[in-house]
This record gives sequence, C-alpha cells and structure tokens, in this order.
Amino acid sequence: MRPFPRNTSSFTVGMLLLMALLCAAQASVAQLVQTHRFERHQKMSDDYFNVIPLVDDGLALFRERDKFQNNNKIWELILLDTALQEKKTIELEVNSRNKMIGYEVTLGTLFLLYRTGETNKNDFEIVEINLKTWENVKHHFKPDLDFKLTHFIKAGSNFIFGGYVNNEPAVLLFELPNNHIRVLPGFFQKDTELVDLRTNLNQTFNTVLIDRGGSKENRKLVFRTFDDTGKQLLEDLVPIDENKALQAGITSALAREDLSILGTWGERNSKQSIGFYFVTIDPFNEQKIKFLDVGQLSHYLDYLSPKRAARIKESSKQDLADGKIPNFTSYVQPYKVMEYEHGYLLLAEVFNPVSNMNPYYSNPYYYNPYYSPYGMNSYYPGYYYPGMGRMYRPYAYGNNTKNVDEIKATESVVVSFDPTGKVQWDHSFKIADVKMSGIEQVSDFYLDEKKLFLLYKKESELKLKSIVLSEDSASESSAKMLVSDPVDEIRSEKEGEGSVRYWTGNSFYVWGYQTVRNVTKADRVRDVFYIIKVEVH
Repeated sequence: MRPFPRNTSSFTVGMLLLMALLCAAQASVAQLVQTHRFERHQKMSDDYFNVIPLVDDGLALFRERDKFQNNNKIWELILLDTALQEKKTIELEVNSRNKMIGYEVTLGTLFLLYRTGETNKNDFEIVEINLKTWENVKHHFKPDLDFKLTHFIKAGSNFIFGGYVNNEPAVLLFELPNNHIRVLPGFFQKDTELVDLRTNLNQTFNTVLIDRGGSKENRKLVFRTFDDTGKQLLEDLVPIDENKALQAGITSALAREDLSILGTWGERNSKQSIGFYFVTIDPFNEQKIKFLDVGQLSHYLDYLSPKRAARIKESSKQDLADGKIPNFTSYVQPYKVMEYEHGYLLLAEVFNPVSNMNPYYSNPYYYNPYYSPYGMNSYYPGYYYPGMGRMYRPYAYGNNTKNVDEIKATESVVVSFDPTGKVQWDHSFKIADVKMSGIEQVSDFYLDEKKLFLLYKKESELKLKSIVLSEDSASESSAKMLVSDPVDEIRSEKEGEGSVRYWTGNSFYVWGYQTVRNVTKADRVRDVFYIIKVEVH
C-alpha cells in the first residue's frame, strides 16, 4: 500500500487549483460540435438548392427540376427536421415561364414568389404552402406598372412589395383576402432610394427612404411605419449632415419598445464606407444621426497589421479632434440587426472586390446592390431574428444568379449598441479570403449570456471564434467537415456556393457542394449537396 502524502491538505488544494485552471482553460476554448449531416447526390444538370430556415420546424430545401408535368415545370420542396432527417418531399407544378425571385416564411406557412418571364411588367405568382398539411394554393396578380422589385415581405394577411417605377421608389400592397392591389402614396420621389422595407413583430411594417438629391442641403432620411393594411401610423424626417452620405440602412423590428435604424455611411456616391450610423426614431422630437468611424472601434481593424491599425486609429482620433471626417474607408456590408436586452447587435462584413469595381455609383439605385430581383441571392441577405418564432427573409432572389462583381470577404464584425446608439463593445473575426461571386453573407454569429460565437466556412473546413465578453478574451478553432461515412474523403468544395447561417438555440447550419471519394463503394466518386448542423459551446 502506498502511503498518502504527509501534507494531504496541500496536495488536495493543489489538485483542486489545477483542476480549476484546466476547467477555466477548457471553458475559454472555442468548441464546435457537428451533430448531423444530410446529403443528396448532385448531378451536373441539377439546379442548386435554396435553403430556407424554419427555426424549430427545421429547414426547407427548394429547387427547380428538369422535369415537366401538364406542360408545367416541376419544383422540388424537401422538408428536414432539426436533426436533418427528411420529413416530406413535395413536387410543385409551376408555369414553365415563371422565375422564382423570392420567398417569405411565417409560422407554419412558406410563400414562394415567382414572376413570369424576364420583364418588369409581367405577372407575379405567390405559391402558399401549408407546412402542416402540405397543401398549396396559388395567388396571381399583375401590378400594371413597369415595376422593378427590390423588397418582398408579408405583414398580417397582406404582401408588400418595394421597388422602383421609372427610377423612383414605389411600395405596392397586395391584399390577399380580396385579391386587390394598392399603391401606397408618398413614395414617388426623384433622387430617392428605398433602402429598407421590414415587418415588425406586431405585423406593422417600416420603410426607409434616403434622399440622394444633388444639393448637399436639406437632404433627409424618411422613416415611416404602416399597419398591415397600409395605413400610415408614424413618420419621422431626420436631416442628413451635408458632408456625409448614408449608404445601407436596417431598421429594428419592435422586439424592443423602441425603433432604430443602423447602417453605413461614407462620402457622397462612394461605395466605400467610413463607418456606421445610428438613429433613434422619435417623430415628436428632433433627432440627430450619430456617426461613428471605424477607427473608434476596438477590433474592426484587427484584419490589418497592428502597425497600420494603430496609425488609422491615431489618425481618426486626430481628425475628430480637428473636426474633420476621417479618411480611412473600406468596403463593408451590414447584413443583420438583432435586438436584445442591452440594445442592438449589428453584423457586418468587410470585403474586397476581386475585379476592378468602380468605386463610385452610377446607376439610379445608388447604394442598393439588390436593385435587380433576378440578381439577388439567398440571405443577403435576408434578416431574421433568432429565437423569436418568426422568419423574415425578403432578399432571397435565386441561388443561381449573381448580382455584382466577384468579391473576397476579409472580416466579420459584430458591434453592440446601447438603446441610445453608444457603442458598448465590438468584436471581429478575420476571414481567410473567402471568395464569393457577389456581395453575399459569409459568416454568422450567436450570443449567449457569456460568449459571442462567430462562424464561417473556408472550403471544407469550419472556422470558429469564441469571445468571453466579460474578459475581452478570445480563442479560435477549426474542424474538418463531418462526413456521412468514416471512409469518405472530401476531394473538393465548390467555391462561391453555400455558406453558414445561425439556426436556433446554439446551433448553425452549413451547406454547400462537395466532391466526395469512397473507395469501398461502387460509385467511388460522387458529387453531393450537403447540410451540416453545428452546435457551439
């Protein structure tokens, strides 16, 4: 028998301290668990899937098939549960001339938006699918306008469409119960852009117009809220500083009691941004837009070398002291605003054009890269508030068409604002030059009570960063993607297709297209579409 150490208490205390240190180290490491994988053989002739999140109801996969029935094109809809098990497959007959240009999801119902042909004067068709009974109903309407669609939402029992008529913004309301179309007044204005159209949680909806007139003076941001019938409930006109230009803008959705707009700003007509802005909606008091340049943030510049980041921050500090506008700019796209108990979270990504992109705008839709509905791609971006039981995804316009020049994403950024617009913290994750064939969201995030998680995929590898907010400490990890068979070997991943999105709870879903090799099977090499469920801890 081995004797116990003489100083048992010292030994015990030492072991406890060691265990505590190991537990603390383990808790600080970014942990990623791949729990399930779904895959489907992908032929060369097969169309790509649209992946539609249904929160706790799972995922919907939707694509056009090279099949016809009754002179109609067949579209395939596959419903998966949260364990990525197939629940139901439905084949929908759709007019062969119809092009899918968008979708919307409400509790228990999926709506698919089509338009006939390629012109802006043709009919719309909405296919309504009950996710419990699997029954589908089709609704048709024609706006009788040369209407270029940019936004599509549902509020109450009605659908709202945003876009342009003769280069002027327009908002149409389609009353589903009586099949009636109305044009909402107050939107046909020259040199004005419709930057956001968004449903609130109480089924009202918001619009944001930005004046892009030639005069520096008297330019305004125009915010309006309507009920689901199109009746205006409030309007707020906010002056824009004459030397600054608002670019993108995203409204909150009344998860909190207050309404705010967050977005990017820069010089007139420039595609590059100087920073972010924040404005609280208050039609009863004069509001000022709060402008923030990226040099004031703690981690935005982390994708640059430490020396260059320090120089930019110092220059920003000096410019602000001298009353000047900082001169550092970057290509940055905001993708999502999430409301939480401490204020607002803004997700944005920094990118660089691969081709020689013109740094200035020359088209009539200014900063809105989504002016062509046939060039929009899934989830630019679309927004949805995780865990709030309602999907909002207005911008998913066709996975096979790309909207702008090829880009490389270089960084993901999350900024926390308090209810007044003051920055509480910011964190970022350097992205290893993920190439996309348009401005599309590459990463996503999840926030629990203690940590912020940022996730993206690089080819067939998952990249995770975990930040302990109370300590401002971070750790990174990576993992090869889960395969269906231990013998499977991922040979390649299709570049520019698929991505990562937050799903529900502490989980994300990842999708894309791979070539997989397995020497034990008859078809040794197969091309597949895949989805992986990822949990973070």
